[in-house]
Amino acid sequence: MSDPASQRIGSRIRRRLGVSLLVGPLFGLAVGALIAALAFDTWGTGSIMVLIGAAIGGTMLALLWGGYSSLESPDPGHEPSDTERPIADRSELVREESQDQLDGPLEQ
Repeated sequence: MSDPASQRIGSRIRRRLGVSLLVGPLFGLAVGALIAALAFDTWGTGSIMVLIGAAIGGTMLALLWGGYSSLESPDPGHEPSDTERPIADRSELVREESQDQLDGPLEQ
């Protein structure tokens, strides 16, 4: 991981996953408290289970969202390739420009 692109991606992933670990449980607890307040009359075992499940679910969703949001497409022309010039080095993808003339009308 010595190239700058890998370091930039690594730092972006670490930062966003760190924020997800903080925000996810808080958001899950808020949603869980709302659901528990609507579903149960008193704060009992059922309410606690809803809070725990919502905190876990919120954390997982935030981690997934944070991980996906840290990915980015490469700049045009800088896509990973197995050759230096991906199109020009493959003769089957490149042909010389010429005037293609049809011998006659196209038959259908």
